Amino acid sequence: MNNFSQKIISWYEVSGRKNLPWQVEDPYKIWLSEIMLQQTQVKTVIPYFENFTSKFPNIESLAKTSLDDVLSLWSGLGYYSRAKNIHKTAIILEKDFNCSLPDTLEDLMTLPGIGFSTAGAILSLGFKKPGVILDGNVKRVLLRMSGNKSPMNQYKTEKSLKEFAKILLPSTKHKQYSQGLMDLGATICKPKNPECNMCPVVIDCSANEKEIQNEIPVKINKIEKKEKIIEWVLIKTKTEVLLKRNKESGIWQNLWLLPEKKILSLKKIINLDPIEEDFPSFVHQLSHKKLLISLKIYTIKNKDRLPINRSLFNWVNISDSVNMGVPKPVKEILNKI
Repeated sequence: MNNFSQKIISWYEVSGRKNLPWQVEDPYKIWLSEIMLQQTQVKTVIPYFENFTSKFPNIESLAKTSLDDVLSLWSGLGYYSRAKNIHKTAIILEKDFNCSLPDTLEDLMTLPGIGFSTAGAILSLGFKKPGVILDGNVKRVLLRMSGNKSPMNQYKTEKSLKEFAKILLPSTKHKQYSQGLMDLGATICKPKNPECNMCPVVIDCSANEKEIQNEIPVKINKIEKKEKIIEWVLIKTKTEVLLKRNKESGIWQNLWLLPEKKILSLKKIINLDPIEEDFPSFVHQLSHKKLLISLKIYTIKNKDRLPINRSLFNWVNISDSVNMGVPKPVKEILNKI
């Protein structure tokens, strides 16, 4: 591994990405971007990041806002536990760290939603200190470099990669090295058909030498997704729509959803006017589940005639509803009506 880190740094300075909105001297923005980029592509994250940091430019503003405000800006980005952890962490940072992110691995990893790799990113990109990043792009580069055909999503593989990555850390220019390693995986050492002829460390790559780069990384086949049937009803007046706060645990906890079909007892239905043309059924894919969603639409002239639990349900202006903390499939439905 002759001068591996120096080759990465030199390549980054010429060919790396330098125009991403979070590439600034601000650990707060580095932290936000790293959380948003978990399981999410850069092009998807950019508009969310810009909108989020415009509303909450620093830790103090984020700590003082409500979870509802955070979830509303996160709506559509998915994996909502990330938004909840960001809000929790901001409150802790205000209380215990004077509205600043700590600059040690140990302190960072005590905060909600920050694991070893995210802490490494904050250290190297935000504080220019040594830090190991193990996102998907970096893992792929390191597995190919070492010719490691162990399953990528196995605990023992991650453990060995962590040790390998520590050995490769440079003594200086930690930010350039970490960003360069991520960029190399994103733009050159791609999952399929990597452009090995453009790689600055191809001479060190065991997978290239053995011509097995398209066989790495190896992944264990995931269990087939379970299907879940969701039957929603959309009840609206001329200007308002009925939404329900989801108090149940799970990915959509604390978000606003459409009421489920079971809300419609016979007594309630007589106050509603069904719209003959139903909304077409559709499938929404989650990482672990396939949601089969159907929808019936009803109108009501006098919303006060519909008995509802005011602690769970709320009438919301239709134009405002799309800006609330709602999951992506609900947002798509509301946008269409």
